[in-house]
Amino acid sequence: MLKLLIITADIKKIGNLLRELEADRFEIKQAASFVLAYPLLSEVAPDIILLDFTSLQNEPSEWEIPEDVHLDRNPLVMGLLPVDDYENIALKPGLDDFIRWPGSMGELKVRLARLAEKWGMSEPGIIKAGDLVIDTLGCEVTLSGRLLDLTFREFELLKFLAQNRGRVFSREALLNKVWGYDYYGGDRTVDVHITRLRGKIEDSSHTFVETVRNIGYRFKRRF
Repeated sequence: MLKLLIITADIKKIGNLLRELEADRFEIKQAASFVLAYPLLSEVAPDIILLDFTSLQNEPSEWEIPEDVHLDRNPLVMGLLPVDDYENIALKPGLDDFIRWPGSMGELKVRLARLAEKWGMSEPGIIKAGDLVIDTLGCEVTLSGRLLDLTFREFELLKFLAQNRGRVFSREALLNKVWGYDYYGGDRTVDVHITRLRGKIEDSSHTFVETVRNIGYRFKRRF
C-alpha cells in the first residue's frame, strides 16, 4: 500500500477525495501546512505528497524539503492546482506532476498510480528514472535493459543522488553521506567519481546527474 501525505488547509473541502483514495490503495496522512508537514516526512516516510494549492494560498508556491530533514528516499510530489492560476504554479520546480482542481477523481487516481509506477514506488527497492533502473536491494543498475558495471562507490553515489532527486548536494555533503564522516579525502574525489559515473550511465540520449555551478550536484527530477 502506498503512503500518501496530503497537505491541505481545508480538509472538509477535499473530504470526498480522501475517502476515495483511502478506499483505493493509499494509506493517508494529513497536515494543514508545510510547517506541520515537515515532521511527518521522517515519521511517515510518504511515497507521494499531494499539495492542495487550492487552499494553501499562504504557503510558498514552491515545495522544498528542509536540509535538516533526512529521508532514505525523497517522496514524489503532485500538486492540486487552482484552475484559474495553475500555470504560474505548474512552472515552479518541486512538482513531479500536477492536475487542475476541482477535476476528475478518476484522472487523479490514474496520475498517482502512473507516477508511482514511473519511479518504481510500487516495487520495493527499485528506483526508476526513465530508462535507468536502480535495484537497491540487488545492487544492480540497468540502462535500457543493459546491466551496467559500477564500482561499489559509484553505485552508492548514484543510489544516494537518485533517492534524493531534485535536491542539490555540495561536494562536502556527498563526501559525508556517501564516503562517511571519517573519510579524509578532498572534494576532488567526488568530481572524479561523478565523471566516471556519468561515463557509464549517460550518453547522447540520457542525462541523469546535473552540475549546479558553484554548489555541487543533483539527480534530475523530471524525465
